Amino acid sequence: MKFNSFDYLFFFAAVMAVFFALPFRLRRPWLLGASLFFYMYWSPIFVLLIFYSTTIDYFVTLRLAHVRGVAARRGLLTLSYATNFGALFVFKYYNFFMGSWGAVMQRLGVPFHAPLLNVILPVGISFYTFEAISYTTDVYHRRYPAERSYPRLLLFILFFPKLIAGPIERAWHLIPQFERRSVFEYARVREGLAKILWGLTKKLLVADRLGIYVDAIYNHVGRHTGGSYLVATLFFAFQIYCDFSAYSDIAIGSSQVMGFELLRNFKRPYFATSIGDFWRRWHISLSTWFRDYVYIPLGGNRHGFWRMNQNLFTVFLVSGIWHGARWTFVLWGLYHGVALLIETIWKRFVPALGVPAALRPWGQRVLTFPVACLSWVLFRANSVHDAGAVYAGMFRDLSVQRFLAENAGGNFRQLAYGAIGIVMVLAVELATECGLYGQLWRPALKPVRWLAYAGLATLIVAIGVFDGGQFIYFQF
Repeated sequence: MKFNSFDYLFFFAAVMAVFFALPFRLRRPWLLGASLFFYMYWSPIFVLLIFYSTTIDYFVTLRLAHVRGVAARRGLLTLSYATNFGALFVFKYYNFFMGSWGAVMQRLGVPFHAPLLNVILPVGISFYTFEAISYTTDVYHRRYPAERSYPRLLLFILFFPKLIAGPIERAWHLIPQFERRSVFEYARVREGLAKILWGLTKKLLVADRLGIYVDAIYNHVGRHTGGSYLVATLFFAFQIYCDFSAYSDIAIGSSQVMGFELLRNFKRPYFATSIGDFWRRWHISLSTWFRDYVYIPLGGNRHGFWRMNQNLFTVFLVSGIWHGARWTFVLWGLYHGVALLIETIWKRFVPALGVPAALRPWGQRVLTFPVACLSWVLFRANSVHDAGAVYAGMFRDLSVQRFLAENAGGNFRQLAYGAIGIVMVLAVELATECGLYGQLWRPALKPVRWLAYAGLATLIVAIGVFDGGQFIYFQF
């Protein structure tokens, strides 16, 4: 059930109405049943995988609450890791690693036929696996008590707003909220619905419109001039941002309506002043997960400057692999790892170049954005070869006449829609970055708010792309 569908709107309206009508003791079972229905709407059989891993984690953490021996505790944690990462490997990475190994053997002249699995990727597996791992790790380190209620733990994993593409929640943050007695509060519900509307706007009016042009260029690499590659890469930077942040907005808004607060996932990443700052603003729930469960256990910044950079590089390599079983994603992670390494070395060994302090943040933004933008070539390209062709071609033949001739007709219309959408999103983000968003909720601006809501809803109905397909991060 896609967030950008009428099915979800009807589903959510029904869930919300019944949720507030039920007595408190029945709300959690209702949410669990609704979440099961939501996931099984996608693929009923794979809900068994969630039951399998959650059941093992449940009993593992109950034992961790009582076992004192270091070896026994590590054994229990290893069982949880093997269960969760094992399932993730089989469904997401097995064919990739076997295919890559087979290619290496063939290049060496060694006959090798990799046995591949004919399986599909369970929806949301990367997200709920990381949530399960964070839960068992926190119990192991005694940062959170073992959950004694199996239905409550299952609801933590299955909670439908964040189930498919995050935010990646933590048990300590979400599970206690299931015990709150939420009431219908107009201000909270209004703000939650506004987030949902803005998310639908970014998805249907901006991301999917941009995607039409991006697909036309990136799915036919080798037929275009540099101007088209540059524009398509810029468009994809905003497509993936609007697509993914739209999902997060709808997830957070849906939860907020019912009185639950999900972790923040985006904070205007294209206003970042460095690559490090970009990752503090982009997919925040994943960045903080890697910080807490990979970077810090590796030693963080506790063992000197160069070891810190080694740890950061490892994190970005793992991040690239997490995003997908393709070499383009691995290279994308390495790209960011190298960019952050250069940045940390520069900050440590190169003094400030006398730029006035008032101008420095905007100068840093101007430098950071193209670095982040160029990385998306690897993320979007269908192969490493295609990515190389885009990089090689995007700065050649930049004639405006050739660009206009190449994009005459239908493409030019998509260019116009895309440009308007980007300007709209940037205007809202700039106002928010400057602290003006809060002013929107003043009572005196109520007519303006409702006019904006009506305008966005009208635009969605009039020119929204309703056949744009699923959210990009569903594949992860």
